[in-house]
Amino acid sequence: MKTLSICEPLISNYPQHAFYLSIISDNKDCHPWIFSNYTNLFLSDWKNDEVFLDFYVQTPEHHFNPWFKDSQRIHRDLIIGSIPNIVSFIKNQIDLGYYVWTHVDEYFIPATPSYQTRRFAHAILIYGYDDINEKFQVAGFFKLRSYSHTTISYENLKTAFENCIIYDDYLNYTHLLKINPEYHNGSIYQFDITYFTECINNYYTSFNETKNFKSFYTPKLYSDRTFGIDIYNKLIAYLELMIVKKRTIDRRVLFTLKEHKKFMNKKINYIEHEGHYQFPTLFKDNYVQIEQETTIALNQFLKYSITHVEENITKLIERLSSIYDLEKESLELLITKFNKQGIL
Repeated sequence: MKTLSICEPLISNYPQHAFYLSIISDNKDCHPWIFSNYTNLFLSDWKNDEVFLDFYVQTPEHHFNPWFKDSQRIHRDLIIGSIPNIVSFIKNQIDLGYYVWTHVDEYFIPATPSYQTRRFAHAILIYGYDDINEKFQVAGFFKLRSYSHTTISYENLKTAFENCIIYDDYLNYTHLLKINPEYHNGSIYQFDITYFTECINNYYTSFNETKNFKSFYTPKLYSDRTFGIDIYNKLIAYLELMIVKKRTIDRRVLFTLKEHKKFMNKKINYIEHEGHYQFPTLFKDNYVQIEQETTIALNQFLKYSITHVEENITKLIERLSSIYDLEKESLELLITKFNKQGIL
């Protein structure tokens, strides 16, 4: 039996954030990197009419993340073709200190909403095993699709992995994540207040962040993305289409908005606690209110999902408009102070 340490992630809207952050959120050495990131948001309108909102941050898949230097990515064809026993393979990786992020078919996983009802490939993070009860300890989005923990039998996991239906390339990969205690020659990543001011300004101006990563992206190919504070107007337009039954929106959009404000308040507290900067009191008070308002907005959307009463969407639109005004005003207050102090 072996269990790798895991904690409550600072952000838990999607696996690509929750899994990494559940490994490093409690590690104070990692905090300068965590709180230097996750400032901007982007909203995508995909061809299948799906609206997707997420933090804009490069994951270890795309660049050098200092805390997962020794991680690996393995294609499922290599695992199935070369590893005779997936259960033993996973146990061996955990013994070596690797967290195993893989994709399985939830049809075979009892703890999920899709169990024996529909085929659905989804991500899980395996961080421990118990040979006595023949079960893996896993984290993921199980009941009610909230981030949580459960156990999966060796046999169920084997079946769910081997029979996973692949409908997108990213599902092919198993990630072996190992925390790297050192950043660069024993040095720890350093928080930079000038970089923070740049990120805040990018969020306020709705700057297309792909322009900062031209070695990976051609920015004009991402014209479907709306960045920063402009997402409010786009989201309001989508909600108006919901009223006339021309659009549907996943509740995760509102959950991600709430997660962003929750994390911004944590970021503000971290920056002040570490002595990097002292924010205006009004700015801090406003962001506490903004987080509260986005929580109410999420609840309004959930209420509509149950009742289908259009008044809930109308009230939600009004609330999002008010949140936009308050956040815009708050950011302008902060950016004005940055400019006066010469750090932006």
